[in-house]
Amino acid sequence: MITEEILSSDFEVIGSDETISHALSLFEKNEVLIVVDKNEYRGVITRKDILRAKIPPEAKVKRFVRHAPKVKLNTSIEEIARLMLESGIFCLPVFEGDKIKGVIKDTDIIQRVVEKEFGDMEIQKFMTSNPIFVTPDESIGKVLQIFKKHNVSRLPVVERGKIVGVITVRDLMEKVIHPEEKPEYGEFIAEKKRYLKIPVKGIMTSNPVILSPNSKVRDVVEEIVKNKIGGMIIGEKGKLVGIVTIKDLLEPIAHARKEEKFFIQFCGETDEIEGFDKEEGMTYMKEFIRRYGEFLENGYIYIYLKQYREKRGGLHLIHCKIRISSPKGFFVVSQNGWGFRNSLKNAIDAIEKIIERERKT
Repeated sequence: MITEEILSSDFEVIGSDETISHALSLFEKNEVLIVVDKNEYRGVITRKDILRAKIPPEAKVKRFVRHAPKVKLNTSIEEIARLMLESGIFCLPVFEGDKIKGVIKDTDIIQRVVEKEFGDMEIQKFMTSNPIFVTPDESIGKVLQIFKKHNVSRLPVVERGKIVGVITVRDLMEKVIHPEEKPEYGEFIAEKKRYLKIPVKGIMTSNPVILSPNSKVRDVVEEIVKNKIGGMIIGEKGKLVGIVTIKDLLEPIAHARKEEKFFIQFCGETDEIEGFDKEEGMTYMKEFIRRYGEFLENGYIYIYLKQYREKRGGLHLIHCKIRISSPKGFFVVSQNGWGFRNSLKNAIDAIEKIIERERKT
């Protein structure tokens, strides 16, 4: 299957000289905006970009434009899934020559793929078990910190062991950062300290859709698309079991045509990571596979990287999250470190400890 078969013309364009305040209004129906300058493509801006602290509403869009991979009409969906995961952008522009023909969205890919055998698999194979959650009385400030630290966009809300809601980036955008009933509020959450103290229960979506871990991938995707959400809470008898996002379902698609026993991919805004060296990173991961490949058997390994502003000794603080899916289970760790090399080593050490415990049981 190639891009041309699932191309979408449903996308929004914004000029590079438009304001962030205007961009906010367009995000009500779009996760990604295509940025142009005098009708020439310049890149994209995403919903999550707007959550950056202290961005004045009158700031120009061009200051926050991100490079997005350009997709061709004959690009395979496996390659598109890989590009989405690698860039962290899940709506990519499709070009024929220099002209934008449309976009391809993560949901476009997922909906097509679940028509095949993939759709019959149980969702528990792809979900993150024991996910991070918050309580109804915790603050929006804490939620924002978790979103940034762990590179997630939704959190289950749990009270006394029961799922009572979900809070997402969209909730913050629509109810706090840019509430429709108060459009004159052009300041952002980080600039309005009182917003940070709002309890989660004042913003969350109550009674979210919950599916069981035995649900078919097809059924989960159907609910995600129908409800226009980015992920699904997985639970049993009201208790939180896991969470699965569209990103989680893209991973096996990206891996589908790879013949290697282990598929390794570095993801996130890697072009912004100071000192990032993919070859060096692959060397570390191949050494990891040499030690644990026999136990894990096969699978895919995703390394998500994010750079913070803090610096020490000339090195930026880097967040590194490693996700491994294999026949032996699903393993996830998140670690920080000063510089790319240190953060990756810290994450590898952490995941090795988890695997060692698993190997001894």
